[in-house]
Amino acid sequence: MKNLLWIAAALVLLVLFPGLAQALAAIVSATALSLAAQPILVGFGLGLIAWPHLRRSKKFTPANH
Repeated sequence: MKNLLWIAAALVLLVLFPGLAQALAAIVSATALSLAAQPILVGFGLGLIAWPHLRRSKKFTPANH
């Protein structure tokens, strides 16, 4: 029920202030484009995602692969 109220509140704000939604979309897209243009940040993010998979203590044996 609480999520429904958040969705309704967001829709009311979008109807009352359509310019705010457009400005927010412009900010989010500009931020995403600037982050995507930074290869070091993309590599760092991918490294953080891969970290748990690289730390597995499962030892390699021919039977595993």
